[in-house]
Amino acid sequence: MIKEKNRIRSFALLLAGFWTIAIAVSFAWLYHHESEKVVEVARAEARAAFDKDALFRSWGNRHGGVYVEVTEATPPNPYLAHVPDREITTPSGKRLTLMNPAYMLRQVFELADGQKDLIRGHITSLKPLRPANAPDPWEAKALRQFENGAKEVSEVQQMWGQDHLRLMRPFLMEQGCLKCHGGQGYKVGDVRGGVSVSVPLNVKKGLANSAVAVGLISYGLLWTFGIGIIVIGSMVLSRNLKTLEDSEERYRTVANYTADWEYWQWLDGSFRYISPSCKEVSDYSHEEFHSDPGLMQRIIHPDDLAAFVDHSHAAKKGKAVAIDFRIVRRDGEVRWISHVCQMVYTSEGAENGIRASNRDITDRKKAEAALKEQALLLENEVRERMVREVELEAKNAELERFTYTVSHDLKSPLITIKGFAGAVLKDIEAGNLSRLDSDVKRIMGAADKMAALLSDLLELSRIGRIMNPPSRIEMNLLAEEVLAQLSGPISQGGVKVVLQPGLPAVWGDAPRIAEVLQNLVENAVKYMGNQLQPLVEIGMREVEQEQVFWVRDNGMGIPQQYHETVFGLFNKLDSHSEGTGIGLALARRIVEFHGGRLWVESEGRGLGSTFCFTVGSKPPDADDTEIKGGTS
Repeated sequence: MIKEKNRIRSFALLLAGFWTIAIAVSFAWLYHHESEKVVEVARAEARAAFDKDALFRSWGNRHGGVYVEVTEATPPNPYLAHVPDREITTPSGKRLTLMNPAYMLRQVFELADGQKDLIRGHITSLKPLRPANAPDPWEAKALRQFENGAKEVSEVQQMWGQDHLRLMRPFLMEQGCLKCHGGQGYKVGDVRGGVSVSVPLNVKKGLANSAVAVGLISYGLLWTFGIGIIVIGSMVLSRNLKTLEDSEERYRTVANYTADWEYWQWLDGSFRYISPSCKEVSDYSHEEFHSDPGLMQRIIHPDDLAAFVDHSHAAKKGKAVAIDFRIVRRDGEVRWISHVCQMVYTSEGAENGIRASNRDITDRKKAEAALKEQALLLENEVRERMVREVELEAKNAELERFTYTVSHDLKSPLITIKGFAGAVLKDIEAGNLSRLDSDVKRIMGAADKMAALLSDLLELSRIGRIMNPPSRIEMNLLAEEVLAQLSGPISQGGVKVVLQPGLPAVWGDAPRIAEVLQNLVENAVKYMGNQLQPLVEIGMREVEQEQVFWVRDNGMGIPQQYHETVFGLFNKLDSHSEGTGIGLALARRIVEFHGGRLWVESEGRGLGSTFCFTVGSKPPDADDTEIKGGTS
């Protein structure tokens, strides 16, 4: 601000200097003009006086002179002694003498010599008849110039203590002049001499000085007025500069000292203003953006550039909304920017560019990402907990059913053992040993049944706790191994087995999956009924991008109401069949552990059954190429 004030002060002083010089030059011109006018007026008066004297002389020559009364002041002219009738006497006795024009002019000039402020004249010649008419040095110089062709000579000189304008013109010889000067060798038209006229300048100079004084006062007032205008103008400019500086200071304080990156951009893409904070955000200075407007788009992340360009086009149409995008700093760091902008207009309503604000929201984006990750983890944890709760509830319900079933099914052989053991004791006491052998066999059979039940329960409890490492399972190879193990019952029952070729591979515990397949095939062979052409098929179908493996038979079939019952512990539709009835429960448990499902499809009794299962487990590494096809 001090620099600008000094510039205003220097400009005001320079303007005042120019104004003073202009006034001084104008006043000098006025002074010179007035001085010249004094001389010109005096010269005009001198010329008028000369012209009057020349007319008077011509009038005298035309009349050959005039006769006047002889007096002491006007004695006869001794230089006209040769002229006849120089003196005459009137009838009344007055004595008259002839006065030639030169004599008349001389007496008129002598009358003016007594008046200081009157125009004076002097008739002179380089060859005067009358010695008193001899020229002074200035007049002699002028007379010589006349001889060289000059028509007029004038000059300001000091005479009688004051300035006079002296002007002199030549007198030419006329016919009447030859009367007196013919004897000097002159002829008509020659320069006989001249008349010098002296005009006093004191009065005229006084008038001119008065005009100059008035001009000086006027110019002084004008100079004062101009200086006042300059001073007031500089004061107003200084005050306006102070107001402008205060406004700019407020603007700089608001715009430059903000953490956000602010800018004002022309519609052609160039920048009118960029806040220094752009350096902190982008690592590029505002000078770089001013010199290279295209830098703005070049630092935007390539994945976000198209969205920013669309946003810029919308901003020029007044339809922009806030947008978040990434920039790549000079040092390679990627930062998130929250960008808002809008079209700005002049006071007349004309478009005046785009005003934009960029805020660094990298920390917020990181926090949002962390929060989102935490929320996702929490959501997964809640989901897992809910799944565990559901599983726990299911397991509790299953445990309850299991406890009831176990207590019921284990109690049955115990009651058998207890009953026949009591009967054995009574027979021994009574000495009746005929039934001892059959009763002991019954007791042993009940014990064997209990042992089988306990073995199956132990196997069921191991699922989920004791498992083999998962591997890739070729289902065709696995099915062939299972069928080889069951070749005895299959051949005994005369069952035809059809294996679908090209079954897909799965990922899981190969021995456990073999148990599932073995249980299903074994049940299909066992419950074939009275089928004359028993048939078991093993295959796969794809349902909604899910691979469903199946074991189909044309045996006894299962009524609809027993489709879930058959998967319960110790449940058997044929109570006289072999086994404990835990096989399907065990198979379902294995399939569920692999993330799959096991169910039965049957149209009813005598229409066969199809047991279906899926394997939902996925390989941990898609590049794993280990293939297992059996249970070992």
